[in-house]
Amino acid sequence: MAAPTYRTATLSDVEGIAQCAAEAMTEDDLFGALWPRRKEYPDQFVSYFRRRARERILDHSVVNLIAEMPVEEDGKEVMKVVGMAQWQKFGRPSVETEWSVYKAAGSRLIGFQDWAYSWFQPKETASDPEAIASFIEDFTEMEHKFWVKDGNQHERWHLQLLAVHSIARRRGIGGRLVELGVERAKRDGCDASLEASPMGLPVYQSKGFEVLETYMMKVKGPDGQPIPSPILMWKNPDVKR
Repeated sequence: MAAPTYRTATLSDVEGIAQCAAEAMTEDDLFGALWPRRKEYPDQFVSYFRRRARERILDHSVVNLIAEMPVEEDGKEVMKVVGMAQWQKFGRPSVETEWSVYKAAGSRLIGFQDWAYSWFQPKETASDPEAIASFIEDFTEMEHKFWVKDGNQHERWHLQLLAVHSIARRRGIGGRLVELGVERAKRDGCDASLEASPMGLPVYQSKGFEVLETYMMKVKGPDGQPIPSPILMWKNPDVKR
């Protein structure tokens, strides 16, 4: 299998990102709790990541990175998205996250399209509304506890989501997508942060991230217990504290 290449995603990559993320997150405990019927209704699970990818690509504060490789599908060689990372910049804009008329207009258009399509799409049945509500509470609490001080966001690059397709694991793809975020933090003179799953800890720690605390979510895992979410930060040595 050829070596992966990395680049910033565009709207033409939305479907590849959605397919990659859905496949990678099918066995994830958190997404399993939020989408308990994802295997019964896989199209709905993919549709969630499709909407998310479109929104993030048109969000001027987010940089969407992908890894792709040539694979054979239906007898043809095609470039397939096998890894993705969504990095959001908080604080001062960077060279990549300045406000864009194109993205602002595109975001409004896609918002209208999603609203219009919602009238014709079947009701979404794969997710658990109560679990999602609990997750939103968890997310808000984590954000204010660790990343907001005196009403201001800690200046940083924050990893929203990292996913690697099963056909491309153990090739260093996840680690490289993390490094690309850290490189941006170094360039912009700020820290990098994320909330992880316990399984992802070794990758993040190998890239210099430190565990600040492990937050126990209200969302329950398959064992009925709260899902742990380690809170990590890469501390830029050039930042005065």
